[in-house]
Amino acid sequence: MKKLVVLLLALVLTLCGPIGCGKAHDASPAAPVSTDAPATPEPPPTPERLIEEIITFHGCYGDRADDKVAELLEQLTASDSRQGALWRDIMDYWRYANTRLEVNLETLPEDLPQDDSLCLVVLGYELNADGTMQDELIGRLTVAEACARQYPNAVVICTGGGTAKDEPDATEAGQMGAWLLEHGLEESRLIIEDRSLTTAQNAEFSYDILLREHPRVDSVVLISSSYHIPWGSLLFEASFMKSASEWHTPEIHVVSNCAWPTENEIYKSSEILRWETGGMLQLIGRDELAMDYYYDHYEKPEL
Repeated sequence: MKKLVVLLLALVLTLCGPIGCGKAHDASPAAPVSTDAPATPEPPPTPERLIEEIITFHGCYGDRADDKVAELLEQLTASDSRQGALWRDIMDYWRYANTRLEVNLETLPEDLPQDDSLCLVVLGYELNADGTMQDELIGRLTVAEACARQYPNAVVICTGGGTAKDEPDATEAGQMGAWLLEHGLEESRLIIEDRSLTTAQNAEFSYDILLREHPRVDSVVLISSSYHIPWGSLLFEASFMKSASEWHTPEIHVVSNCAWPTENEIYKSSEILRWETGGMLQLIGRDELAMDYYYDHYEKPEL
């Protein structure tokens, strides 16, 4: 019995240590165990996101965003060299269209192609509710008629869809084409594009028609209102460059323009950059964001 008590006492002393059953005096507090997962680095922006930012920064700030746009173009080039080169060219043209592009009033230069490699593109304008044409659209057509006489071998596209509130079957292009035929244009020269509802769609659908049905065309003249020429030239040239680059198809370029001289309270010159931005966003498939710009419901990115 005495031996058993001694053995139990020795066992207790061994387990408790020399200073009792508390923590050993040289023990350090246990480090807290983190339950948070390691931070995952954000992935780099996609080329599509970079292009959207290039458009919106320039669209919101103009030349004040040049440094930011240059930085985004560098990132785009590093990510996709083809897209980088394409969008450098497009942005150069955007600046040119709004600063140095010459707008011809009511007559074209004399040095354009004299054969059917030239296409006159007449841009539509919203119809009256009953399907008749507004005076501004008739003004554009009078310019188109004169240009068609000046270049008698050029084909002519009328572009614009259904915008008549009370006449769903009436289209801008249909009404425009009928007017031109009544005023002497040969039917063999006339092309009707009657699906588009925006300038961006005018450009995309016109390129598709020319590519499929008139492959000889490589030069385009835009005919519209004077305030609309830089905007239209930008969207047509950007759309044509983008399509040729992505589809590896022949290049078509905007080589000139002719304008009906007019102002428009709906499309004030101070707001043209916003309308251009909406169109450019449509060209990259960002239709919902484009509508925010068209209707002035967008938030500026922080510069």
